[in-house]
Amino acid sequence: MEDKIKDLLKDYESRHSEYQIDNFIVAAQGDNWSMYKQALREIASRYESLLSQKEDLELYDLQIKFYWPFGRQAEIKKKRRIRHRAALVESVRETERELGRFVVIATQLKEVLGIVNSEKRKKFEAGSWCQKAIRMSALDLLVNRGISHATMDFILKLSIKDRRKVINMISPAANPDPLKLLGMYEDCIKRSGTAPDR
Repeated sequence: MEDKIKDLLKDYESRHSEYQIDNFIVAAQGDNWSMYKQALREIASRYESLLSQKEDLELYDLQIKFYWPFGRQAEIKKKRRIRHRAALVESVRETERELGRFVVIATQLKEVLGIVNSEKRKKFEAGSWCQKAIRMSALDLLVNRGISHATMDFILKLSIKDRRKVINMISPAANPDPLKLLGMYEDCIKRSGTAPDR
């Protein structure tokens, strides 16, 4: 039974797959700027975690050198230490793998975004929030045939200029096609995170 479990666990991935990282953590943010910020958040948290995990592993190895019980207790504790150390090593390996994927993504996005100065950052931020409002509106129109209260509340939090831009795109007078709005949203992502010009 134990061998069967060990064999099955070879396929177990305790952390996020590349597909999850790419599509559900980073790409789910929408535009390039939001994806870049999310990748940086993930890098920061995993880098800090990796440093702590490596220190824990080093402390654990030091502790093992100075503590050796005897008899059956020694056998059990040795097995536990071996399993615990293997789990620490696996945690470091998986964190390094995830961290590496986020670094690749952030590097690619950075190439698209270029040098981010304060002016560019403001433009990216405004474009990012506008794109989120467009996406929410398009999904509301597809699912509910109208804009939800929550989406409208979100839109009203945008700056006056950005609010007008989004409302002009989604108002009944504009006869918005939700699929085109989502297509416009996708086009904006390709154009490095800026809001559509109208």
